[in-house]
Parts: sequence; structure tokens; C-alpha cells
Amino acid sequence: MRLHELADRYRDNASAVVVEIDSTGRRREVTHRRLHDLAVLYADRLTAAGVRPGHVVGIRAGNGIDWVLWDLAAMMTGAVLKAFADETVIGDPGEFVTRHGLALLVTDAEVTSGHPALVRPDGVPGVDVVPADAPRGEPGDLHSLVFSSGTSGLLKGLNVSRKGTEYVISRFIECFGVGADDRHVIFLPLSNYQQRLSVYCCLWIGADVVLAPYQRIFGVVRDERPTFLIAPPVFYDTALQLFHKTGGGSLGDFLGGGIRFMITGMAPIRRETLEAYWAQGVRLLEAYGMTESGMIAWNTQEEHRLGSVGKLIDPEAVTFLPDGELLVHRPAPLSTGYFDTAGAADETYRPDGTIVTGDYGTLDDDGFLTLLGRKKDVIVLDSGRKVHPAEIESLFAGVEGVVELLVVPTPRTGRLGAIVTPANPKDDALVLSIRERIDKTNQSLESHQRITSLVFSDRPLRNDPRYMTANLKLSRPLAAAYFAEAAQARRQERAAEHGR
Repeated sequence: MRLHELADRYRDNASAVVVEIDSTGRRREVTHRRLHDLAVLYADRLTAAGVRPGHVVGIRAGNGIDWVLWDLAAMMTGAVLKAFADETVIGDPGEFVTRHGLALLVTDAEVTSGHPALVRPDGVPGVDVVPADAPRGEPGDLHSLVFSSGTSGLLKGLNVSRKGTEYVISRFIECFGVGADDRHVIFLPLSNYQQRLSVYCCLWIGADVVLAPYQRIFGVVRDERPTFLIAPPVFYDTALQLFHKTGGGSLGDFLGGGIRFMITGMAPIRRETLEAYWAQGVRLLEAYGMTESGMIAWNTQEEHRLGSVGKLIDPEAVTFLPDGELLVHRPAPLSTGYFDTAGAADETYRPDGTIVTGDYGTLDDDGFLTLLGRKKDVIVLDSGRKVHPAEIESLFAGVEGVVELLVVPTPRTGRLGAIVTPANPKDDALVLSIRERIDKTNQSLESHQRITSLVFSDRPLRNDPRYMTANLKLSRPLAAAYFAEAAQARRQERAAEHGR
């Protein structure tokens, strides 16, 4: 796959389509050929308005065909697209444009005052739009500027490379056998670079792509019949719950009836969820990657192992430190470095090009990678022993009646606690039984692996937006704070009972 050849790949395709469905359910559809014609129109008017190669064009807008058009038009003009998340606050547009070095800003946000370098997503820049006096870079490998929150919640700007983009898409097409008969649904923001990789992939191979709001995603999946999906674990958990409520048919039919495979990899997924999909004949495949490096490992339809994130895509590019942390060094990483790190430590990129992942993992004898957890999530016990919470959680995965168990440090004793969500939180007998089963499991473990304190939750924290990062991963610090607050409330209740 080559980005400079992308327009030639989709310009004459009158059969494949790009579909947009808005929050009201209104549907808009264009063929790849029509998409190309519109992208050329946008690119010509960008040029007429003064945008030149090396200029940075910003976009802060909701998903839709217009978002894709601005992306494609920027590529045609040699400009670099800088993608902002939907929730980005613009405030003073002039200050925003200057601060981010933009020649033009495409936005659907309500701003307090106009600015000559602003244009709405459904408009085209013409004589009334004047690019800001912005710096221009030399055309090179830089393809786009994107933001990622990571698991820390701190925004990091990433320089996305053309070569890394081409490499990831080429390997995906090769390993998953995607082609012109496929149909893909996207519901996560296009400002998330993974979604743009999917768009480029579909345009390159001539597959249909559907852009939908997450509020309507389950109806869209049934109606649009995608052949593959890429989504975070919360989507698959919710889909499973909704399917069980329907009480009939198969999970495959509930998901539109056309699914060949589904991929998850933006956060850890429960093994029970994976097993439920495979039991229903739906191939849910776990994968692992970072915006910094691109994809590192994935399960495929031919080679998969539940509980692992799959085989290394480039085994020769991955090494392990003595403590199990993964390092990646490949000729074409997805990102070449950071910008605007907003205080985040810049220890990811080493001078020799090695990317430090911050993830711990192990390879089994067959080459499948199992992740043990994030370096920053490691719990240091009062004994000085370090443990990975995900590794401890796996030891209690078989406790009957538990929907979710999250391991956190206890605030006072420096040992391990757990937040437990029972299948029926109001069933006192079940809660008591869970306590007994956890105690029994503890007896078979070493002292540093034992859970010494429990708090119970009515709902899983992994599915609760209050305890998730912007990229839909569990926030371990917020989970630990929940545990500390619940434990303190329980101590106060007991003290009040003793005082009566």
C-alpha cells in the first residue's frame, strides 16, 4: 500500500461506497468515485485559498464523509492534517490557530467570534477564507499530527509517518485477507488514528466503509451488515448483554449476519467475553499495538489463542528487558516521535529508534504473546515486592459468580485489595459465597499474591465512563481511589455500629 497511489486506487471505483449515518439516523452514501471527485474539489479550493505543501490544516469535527474529504484533500495538496478530538475546546479561534501553527481550521464547534481561517466541515474554502500566516515544513515522511491520551490521561501529540501508515495497512491486508467483498463499520472518532487507517485500507482494497455515531451503533451493525469490526472491549461486552436480552437467534445474526472476524485491542478484555463469542461461532480476535509503534501482535483467523494478544507481527523487531518489558525497533514505526507532550515524560523513544512500550509480557513456546500489565500500574507491596495487577486478576478468573474483579493496592496496609462486581449484587448469599471462594483461592497462592481486602460494586468499573480514560481503557488510579473511598465508608459504618 502506498499513500501517494491511494487516489488512483479509488478514483474509478463506482461500486464500493462510503456511508455516513448521523445521530438522527439520516443516511448519506457516495461511491468511491464520487468521493474522489469531491476530494479533488476540496483540494483545488484549498489550493485556491492559499494552502500549500507543508502547511498544517486542522480539523476538529464529528465523524462523517466531510471529515474524510478534508483528510483526502489535505493529502492531495501536500498539507499535513492535524486532528483534534471532538471535545477539544477552541475558545478564541485566532489564538487556537496561531498556537497550533494552522493555515486553516475545519470545525463544527461553536466559537465566540469568526476568523478568516475557519471553515465548516460541509463548506469549502474559497475567496472568503484566508489561510493564517502559518509556518510550512518540508514535505517528507510526516503524514499527520494526532493526539493520544494513553492510559495516563495526559495528551501527547504524535508525528505519524507515511511509511509506518503504509506498513501497518499492508500487513493488515495480508494477515486478515481483507478485500473488495468486505464491509467495515467505524463508530469511534476519526481523530483516533486507528480509524483513519481503516478508512485508507477500505479505499485501497475497494471495500465499503460505514461511518456511524456510537449512540446508534448496534442498530447500524444489524442494518449495514459489516464483515469485520474493530472495537474496544466495552462494545463487545455491551453487545453480548443486548444479545442475551433478545432471547433468540444467534449472536452472529444479532451482529448483522455478515461478520467474518472482529478485533479488540484497545484495552484488556475479559476471557469470559472472548469465550462467549467463540462459543457462538463469532471470531473475536485480540490484538496489541500502540500509536507510537503501530501494531505489535495480533491473533488471526488462522492462528489464534484465547487469552493471548496473538503472535508478534515482527518477531525480530521485539526484545524483552529482564523484567519482561517489551521494546520495539522496526524500520517503519507508525510514529516517529512526540510533539506537545503536555508534561508527559518523553522516555518512549530512544535515540537509536527503539520504542519503549511500558508493557510487560511473556511469549509461550508457540510464540503467542500474553500481556502482564502496564509498567506504571505495577503495585509495590509493603514488603518491597512488585506485582502486576492483571497477573493477579488472572489467578482469580475462575471464581464463580464474579462478573469483574479488579486488583488495586490497599491505601493503608500496602497489600492487595480487590473491587468485585457480583453477577447479582443484591444477592447476599452470592456475595458471601464469593468471599469464601476468594479466601479458598488465596490459600493456594503465595503470600504476595493474596487479596486481603474486598469492596463490592454494583456495576463493572471497566464499563463505567467515570473510570475510563479518553481512549476507553480502565484508569487504574481512579479504580484505586474508588476502592479507598469504599473501604473508608465501610470502616465508618462499622465504627458507627460499634458505637451504638
